[in-house]
Amino acid sequence: MKKINVFGRIALGIVIAYVLFHVLILLQFIPSNVVWGGKIIEPKTMLVLEWVALLVLLFLGSLILMKTKVIPNKWQEKTLNRWLLVFSVYFLLNTLGNLLAESIFEKAQALLTLILALSLFKMSKRNP
Repeated sequence: MKKINVFGRIALGIVIAYVLFHVLILLQFIPSNVVWGGKIIEPKTMLVLEWVALLVLLFLGSLILMKTKVIPNKWQEKTLNRWLLVFSVYFLLNTLGNLLAESIFEKAQALLTLILALSLFKMSKRNP
């Protein structure tokens, strides 16, 4: 197996942790009031949002695996780098949202999302 650089390992580790987190929410091992600002009450809406979050994270994970050459890259390197940059900006904005959240749990997520944003940014600027 190919050795993954430090930014890839960090990003992949955080994404895997968030995938597990969202799966545990879907399985109701973690209460759903700790995500989405605790404002989503309707179970059907929560289910849709959690599935979307999970699919987005799986897509991001596949991008990271392609960038690190663990799986074959089906896109041009430029396209892959742009996707990583888009996700970097997304998680930077998510960091700001987490800092403005009311719950301590979501505020604590700001550090993880910031690290993920910076790792994705660094990955988008590097050649494999």
